[in-house]
Amino acid sequence: MKRIGAVFVLLFLLLSTTLPAQAATRTLALGDQGDDVAELQAILARLGFKPGPLDAVFGYQTKQAVTEFQTRQKLAADGIVGPATWEALDLALADPSRSGASFQRYIVQPKDTLYLIAQRYGVSVEEIAKVNALPTLDLIYPGQALAIPRSFPTAPPVSPLPQPTPAPAGQAFDVVGYYVEYYAGDNLSWESFAAYQDTISTVAAFSYQINWDGSVSGQTYHNLLKEAKATGKSVLALVHNIGTSGGFDRDLVHAILTNASLRQTAVANIAKVVRDNGYAGVNIDFEDVPTSDRDLYTAFVHELAAELHQDGCQVTLSVPAKTWDDPSNAWSGAFDYQALGKIADAIMIMTYDEHWSGGSAGPVASIGWVKQVLDYATKVIPAQKIRLGIAAYGYDWPADGYGGKAVTSTAAVDLAQRYGATIQWDAVSQCPHFTYWPGNWAREVWFENPSSTAAKLDLAAQYHLGGIAIWRLGFEDPGIWKVIADKF
Repeated sequence: MKRIGAVFVLLFLLLSTTLPAQAATRTLALGDQGDDVAELQAILARLGFKPGPLDAVFGYQTKQAVTEFQTRQKLAADGIVGPATWEALDLALADPSRSGASFQRYIVQPKDTLYLIAQRYGVSVEEIAKVNALPTLDLIYPGQALAIPRSFPTAPPVSPLPQPTPAPAGQAFDVVGYYVEYYAGDNLSWESFAAYQDTISTVAAFSYQINWDGSVSGQTYHNLLKEAKATGKSVLALVHNIGTSGGFDRDLVHAILTNASLRQTAVANIAKVVRDNGYAGVNIDFEDVPTSDRDLYTAFVHELAAELHQDGCQVTLSVPAKTWDDPSNAWSGAFDYQALGKIADAIMIMTYDEHWSGGSAGPVASIGWVKQVLDYATKVIPAQKIRLGIAAYGYDWPADGYGGKAVTSTAAVDLAQRYGATIQWDAVSQCPHFTYWPGNWAREVWFENPSSTAAKLDLAAQYHLGGIAIWRLGFEDPGIWKVIADKF
């Protein structure tokens, strides 16, 4: 029964868009088994809920997922799937935004209140408080990451990927590694670069920050520059807007972008860092940029390119992933893909954190979601300029809860081994995950490994992208380097 159910689940996930009529005629409850249960579990999983193993057995996890779905649909939350629940599931399949299981993240700003945030996103204060497990409605603080219920559909399942399409003969494939040392306080990036530099072509040195007066501060990695020069690798000076609180500073980047004089000062100082240290160019990693500054961010990139292109230096950007252009989106709306694609030399699309620490458990970057991002991005940005973001980490969440913590890919495997957990492969998202029990409560881990990386590399080949960008060197499973070398 379990094998039959599993096969049916896979076919359902790949092919189904509506609920079979016969399924809606049967009432399901705790203890039931069969193909109808398998269908139910597949639907819940597709909509972003967690029914447990897709084994055609209506267990306690499946009941909990049903109850959560019913609660969000304002149905009787009894965990029994009758006609009303089947109808709601059918509607959610047709329009996944009805499921209520999707979230976007928001960084709390000074003077924010839950009421103002709720007004901005069109949700209730109570919904935000519930999904973030806030003990009181006034317990928020600047820099805090909140999960905000959203109406965007979750990533759909996709068909099995065809064989990789080789890049055209003579076309270079850029393998970018984000290099962190000063802010992380470890040598992991250096050790990774030293060990796998034959496969790496470009390093983005995460070392410089923009300041309120347009100056640039940070630490130059002289050993990295020396080694890279000796081995013919390019090094980019990454400039970010992380503030003193440790998070990306929205007010800081707004102050720079909205003041033409400060913008020019910032351009001059960035160019000076690049020239004085012999960098190949710059990578601008400004995040949490206000949507109102969309055109000003584009203007800043244009001004920076006009300055650095005189010396043959590159201007590259790290930008949030998105599946369509919504200028009002608080996280990605400020980034005009089409305009930026005409100016920048390369754009690193951060195709990770589909599920993140502040939200519910799930793949960091499911193959369906990444494909959606590329379907949009390649329509407005030349494919050769795109560097597909590759995560080298995962998240560890409380099972059936929110508020996870980041783990490196290597730490995730170590965690599974330590607690005797079985690492499972999710065929729909093409990502590994496992559940472990450190005490009385279970925890759920999703992460990236060589197999999930291979699937994304196949996408990079199919879309004829210019390369990939790995966040970050030192977090990765060492096995990804053989996968990259074998495929490119």
